[in-house]
Amino acid sequence: MDKRHLSAMFRDRLKLLLSAETKNLAGFLRETGIDRSALSQFLDPSIDRLPRAETLRRISEARGVSVDWLLGLDNAPEGRQSISSSFQIETAKDAATSPLHDWHKQSEGRKLRYVPSTLPDMMQLGSDTVETLGDSGIRGTGVENVLDGIEPAEMDIEIAMPVQTLQDLATQTGLWRGACPEQCKRQLRHMADLCDEKFPALRLHLYDGTSAFSAPFTVFGKQRVALYIGEAYLVLTGRADINAFVQRFDALVRMALIGPDQTGKALNRLAASGQWTS
Repeated sequence: MDKRHLSAMFRDRLKLLLSAETKNLAGFLRETGIDRSALSQFLDPSIDRLPRAETLRRISEARGVSVDWLLGLDNAPEGRQSISSSFQIETAKDAATSPLHDWHKQSEGRKLRYVPSTLPDMMQLGSDTVETLGDSGIRGTGVENVLDGIEPAEMDIEIAMPVQTLQDLATQTGLWRGACPEQCKRQLRHMADLCDEKFPALRLHLYDGTSAFSAPFTVFGKQRVALYIGEAYLVLTGRADINAFVQRFDALVRMALIGPDQTGKALNRLAASGQWTS
């Protein structure tokens, strides 16, 4: 089968998907990662253009059809997907190689669920206003900068983390052993201010880490889950995998010690007394 025939079959199948859309075109483009120029070319019968394997995979997973069906190799929309696996490793050693910018863009306008490894990066005091919190230079997340550059107005952000992490910060134990007490208090008050100012677009849920454990992960809309494994992410894109992590995150939210509208007040009390009181 030559490229011209495959291109024609893909164009027909793409038209079927678009005609069945219950959402607007912008939603389809966002969820599949296709831009308007590329879509126009795919639909133009005078252009024999086939999408890349990654684009086929995204369409397949976003709309629950098989890659073989998209290429006209199978008459049933459901079936095996033969282009790529539903997981991969993405490095995150520096801003230049991190895939986070693309993930943010593709998830814009959707919910982002985040379980940080330590402090959420968007809630940390900037390096221009605070000294490093601890002799080791640890400020919280290291290279994990999942929320860097994001404003809550751009997407619905929920964060779930164990309250023990913040207790360690308040008492200068754990990662913050030897840190300046006043700087740690400033960090807690800064987080409290953000929780109050950005609510409800930004919601911080604190659960008891002695009764629940979670590895750090982020759910980017309905596109992917990224598990932080240290200078890299294990990325899952299968629909069942994404739903499983959404359910796990929701379970942590249900275990929250207080409502997110009260988190700011609780953090201010923690900064003042060093003891958690809900």
